[in-house]
Amino acid sequence: MDSYELPDAIEPTYWNLVFHPSETRAAKILLGRFAHVSAFTYVPGFSAWILYDCQWGGVRIGLIPRVNVLVAYTRGATVIKFDRRYQRFALASRFGFYCVPAIKQLLGLSCVAATPDALYRYLIRNGGELISGQRVDASPAAAGSDVATGAGPGAGQSGCLIG
Repeated sequence: MDSYELPDAIEPTYWNLVFHPSETRAAKILLGRFAHVSAFTYVPGFSAWILYDCQWGGVRIGLIPRVNVLVAYTRGATVIKFDRRYQRFALASRFGFYCVPAIKQLLGLSCVAATPDALYRYLIRNGGELISGQRVDASPAAAGSDVATGAGPGAGQSGCLIG
């Protein structure tokens, strides 16, 4: 399928990814350290941030005009800045439409991360810049929920783990 050029549009070159922590013990066991991921970026022409958040109830896109609202939204979360990439998507990147595949599409990533934890590790290993929050060990041995599945980088993979 072809890509279509946007007409004279301002398209962000980077996004800040917000990794929201798992709140319950069950969520930590099933999902890992992070339960959800969303994204925001600053658009100078609007003097505001665009928020992109794919939830079970649908995709939410909003403009945030005040930094205090953004600070409250990211409180307790880990934020990583990542440059958008322009590459062809692998078929595995197109399955499902929940927060992780939505963010991968937004960033132009063709990796097979299926959980917020796996996406976090991929971003850190591939140039993601930690903006706020505590850095979480990105090694597979520290991955808790992914270790049991035996997931790990194989031949031809770029270190993106299946979650």
